[in-house]
Amino acid sequence: MASCATIKFRMKNHFQTLILSSALFALTLPFTSPHARISSPPLFQETSPTPEPIPPTPADVINAVNNLRLTNGLNALTVHPVLMEVAARQANALAASEGAVGHERPCGMTLGQQLLSMGFPLWGDLSQDGYRSENWTMASTTEEVISSWLGDEPHTNTMLSPNRSDIGAAVAVSDQIYVVLETALKTNSGQHQSPAYDILTGIPMTQTICAGYFDGSIPQYSIPIAVSAARPDGDVVHEVKYGQTLWSLADQYHVSVEEIKRLNGLIDDTIVPGWKLLIQKAATQPAPVTPTFISNPPTQTATPFSFPRWTATPSSTPTPDEAVVLVEALGQNKIVVAALIISFAVLVASVVGLGRKKE
Repeated sequence: MASCATIKFRMKNHFQTLILSSALFALTLPFTSPHARISSPPLFQETSPTPEPIPPTPADVINAVNNLRLTNGLNALTVHPVLMEVAARQANALAASEGAVGHERPCGMTLGQQLLSMGFPLWGDLSQDGYRSENWTMASTTEEVISSWLGDEPHTNTMLSPNRSDIGAAVAVSDQIYVVLETALKTNSGQHQSPAYDILTGIPMTQTICAGYFDGSIPQYSIPIAVSAARPDGDVVHEVKYGQTLWSLADQYHVSVEEIKRLNGLIDDTIVPGWKLLIQKAATQPAPVTPTFISNPPTQTATPFSFPRWTATPSSTPTPDEAVVLVEALGQNKIVVAALIISFAVLVASVVGLGRKKE
């Protein structure tokens, strides 16, 4: 049986061996600062997605063009509602046709004609369609839009021509992002040039022929618009007359062209004489006119006609002309004078006869 001393010695040796083994193991570990942060590696590495390009907006395009103009020492252009609407129509047409329409417009109408018909007072030689131009492209960012238009002189001129005052832009999306830019120069007076009226007169004729309603007679005028009153149900209905256009109807009734098209299901701006178009719904009827009757109408008093009277001055002697007048007057009244003389003679004879009887 081992003594207590022997047991203590063995335990001491085992303890020393354990300490030595722990020290050797610690030496094999990598050195780590006590302030170092230990984190476990992720189970998988998540890759960040590529950001989607931000589509351009009309405001982005307009700002980019104006910044480009200012950089080149040109004036910034003013946003005009007609140019904005024209751009929107063209962008929608491009999106619907997947770019097939290009710069074409219904019935072969030019950009200048469209601007004039919508009320824009276009300046320049109108026989050459005036100072106006249009750019369109397919692009995903504003930078791509401007870069594509700087690639050639005509598209650059649309943005940087000094003969421009107003701007409009639109964006439409279908298979691609379609961007349209319109720039134009308006008259200083803000009114149409005189040649514009001949062009405006011919536009309805062109649209009518294009739509297949040409009967051989060419309109030389347009009938002025008589504004229709609201019906009892509040609807305002207008019958289209010769030469009238959607734009002129919208102007007279103070509504938008798009609203008239929406109410009547029109897909373009063509209207035909004889059509009855719904212009407004729930319109306010004009106040009824109450006839006013006059209870006691004033009587007319005739002014008597005064015959001219000639009065001779007692001391005056009639002139030869006046004497002739008197003689003629006496000649015309000789019968009356004779009757008076006879009557006077009968009266005298009666008086004399009475006097003799009394004697």
